[in-house]
Amino acid sequence: MNKIYSGSAVSRYHVFILADGTFVVQWGETQVQDLLSGRYRAFDYHDFGHSITDYELSQLKAAGRVEHYNRNYVWLYALPEQGRFAELKTQDRSRNRVRSYYLNTTLPSSQLETIQSLLNSLGMAEEFLARVRGDLVVILGKNGAPFAQLTDAENAQKLLVSKAEDTFRDTAVAFIESTSTSNSVVQPVERVAEPADLLSIIASQTDTSVTDGKIAVLAGSDENERTAIKDMFHKMKLDVKEAGTARETLYLLEDCHPDVLVMDLQLPDMHGWAMLGKVKEIDSLRQLTTIVIADHASSPNEQAFALTVAKVNVYLVKPVSMARLRQNVWMALKDKSAS
Repeated sequence: MNKIYSGSAVSRYHVFILADGTFVVQWGETQVQDLLSGRYRAFDYHDFGHSITDYELSQLKAAGRVEHYNRNYVWLYALPEQGRFAELKTQDRSRNRVRSYYLNTTLPSSQLETIQSLLNSLGMAEEFLARVRGDLVVILGKNGAPFAQLTDAENAQKLLVSKAEDTFRDTAVAFIESTSTSNSVVQPVERVAEPADLLSIIASQTDTSVTDGKIAVLAGSDENERTAIKDMFHKMKLDVKEAGTARETLYLLEDCHPDVLVMDLQLPDMHGWAMLGKVKEIDSLRQLTTIVIADHASSPNEQAFALTVAKVNVYLVKPVSMARLRQNVWMALKDKSAS
């Protein structure tokens, strides 16, 4: 039997990156939700940045926002609670939200009649009803009502898999979350103020005039992470030098006279802060533009240390989208060329 995920399965194309680098999931034609803050915002197709990559999904998984993903689907943990209300059972109620559950078969809507016929042949038509939701076939409870409790949905999932494993093996528990108020009016979607320098954000994703030919040293122990970032840097026409250890990084910095250092703090032979201390001892590198990518568990004290003591130019905390990293590298080099 396939593993049962507690997160909500959504089509992968509904999870993407906005032009400003924000990780979002799209719940409606004009509504998206920030995967890090849980905040809702209005969406227009002009806001689309790029499709999410495996590298970006792996960061979200490490940060506890994504439970699992494959080529077609992403299993998201509950938002915006992110599991902080473990004592609430659904129908879950928190800040006037009511949650109920259904089963996502992950089968296309064209299979609706086939699934309903299968339920009839299994003698389960009175217990379950097949419907289409978001171009996929879903299973609801008796008379088309969603399951009130998570355990009810999980038990239904196990029963269906036991009866017809070939058909229901990829079925996942998903949820419906609605707003419950005294007058049953759904709260409006929040519209977030546009960034002060929107033109720069847009330019950072396409313009290479400030990055073409510049030398970037990329330091990090995770080869997959380095590959993802290196591929993006090549699109920016940067000359990339990469290192997997602090020792290799120090050699590169002295040999190639880089314009920017992009580094992970977790290096196998030396902590990033210790390496930066050695970098600052080299006269020619004291003013080197430095961008640090920190683990998602980074503390506010570590961030304060980075900006005041280590004096890095940019301090990013994972998960970091490729769009956001590109924006910061572009802005840092633009500022450097203007100074």
